[in-house]
Amino acid sequence: MEVSGILLIDKPAGITSFGVVRKIKKWLRVKKIGHGGTLDPLATGVLPIFVNKATKIAQFFLDMDKKYVVTMRLGLETDTQDIEGNVVRATEDFNISLDMLKKEIGRFKGKIKQVPPPYSAVKVRGIPLYKWTRRGFKIDCPPREVEIYELNITHFQPPEVDFEVTCSKGTYIRTLCADIGKRLGCGACLARLRRLKTGPFSVDNAISLEFLHEAVKAKRWEDYLMNINQALAHLGAVVLDEKQEKQIKQGKFILWSDKLTNGLIRGLNKENELVAILRAKQIKNGVQLRPVRVFLTS
Repeated sequence: MEVSGILLIDKPAGITSFGVVRKIKKWLRVKKIGHGGTLDPLATGVLPIFVNKATKIAQFFLDMDKKYVVTMRLGLETDTQDIEGNVVRATEDFNISLDMLKKEIGRFKGKIKQVPPPYSAVKVRGIPLYKWTRRGFKIDCPPREVEIYELNITHFQPPEVDFEVTCSKGTYIRTLCADIGKRLGCGACLARLRRLKTGPFSVDNAISLEFLHEAVKAKRWEDYLMNINQALAHLGAVVLDEKQEKQIKQGKFILWSDKLTNGLIRGLNKENELVAILRAKQIKNGVQLRPVRVFLTS
């Protein structure tokens, strides 16, 4: 029987998200595997790994909010906007007080515009921006709107600033640091980054790669696998009768008489098994439920 579910990995620094996927696929010897939201090699923290049928739900977590702990280095600007890049400008003689820092950082709360960094995976004419940059091309990308929900300084010991940030999908923390540095006039770059949460997944429930490898050797790795229904517990649910379940498995929509909020919802059978992810839409005579992803097909 094919094993499916989500592993929460505490990604170490010095490896790409794809590198983590490659290691785990080799250890588990599974057919399908993917991750839920890229972390740069510099970054650590929670990285959801979707195994087999769980890869069907990965897309539903990419648009969710994120929470990070960040260390920003003042007085240093690099071409990659992080500490590992080539230094573009270094400023040693600056005097930034905590009050100045709080005032300028406060300007970044709410909806802001960000220009994707030159070393990013944003595609321009089908090619990732970092590849254009490495080839020597300077591509001007239009700014994108993101939202910073919370941004709180936790420690300030010049030239480093520690803060926590909760933000929308697509937010570049490197760019946030660089933009704050511009506002301060001394420049800044990202020094350290740790992702605490992505959607409903928390680093508190994550395991290290080393721990997983030992669990694989002991044939106990499935003990740390979150099932698909559990991972989607943040979505509401409806229980389908046999006729409705059959219709959904055939790709047909069904009508629901109870009031439901527009959006995604789980469709469960009487055994509390996940049949499908459905999209609820209010119509004149009730609610229409259409299958988005079907998991039980027999």
